[in-house]
Amino acid sequence: MKRLNYFMLKDAKTEEDYKKVKSTVEKLDGVYKVDYEMDAEVIGVEYDDEKVSKEQIKAVVDKLGYTLIV
Repeated sequence: MKRLNYFMLKDAKTEEDYKKVKSTVEKLDGVYKVDYEMDAEVIGVEYDDEKVSKEQIKAVVDKLGYTLIV
């Protein structure tokens, strides 16, 4: 089922940090769209929860060295 979730993104300081997270998450199978709001420290992910889970999204972001709060 298609879902839209907003996650708090910690440890990302610059626009480049957010772009790196966005491009990495967008590559996951089942992710349709990723947006971010730096001022609020939030990323929005539109995804198919039958193909990818919140935990899988968190795992790839954590591997980049950032903390995603699900």
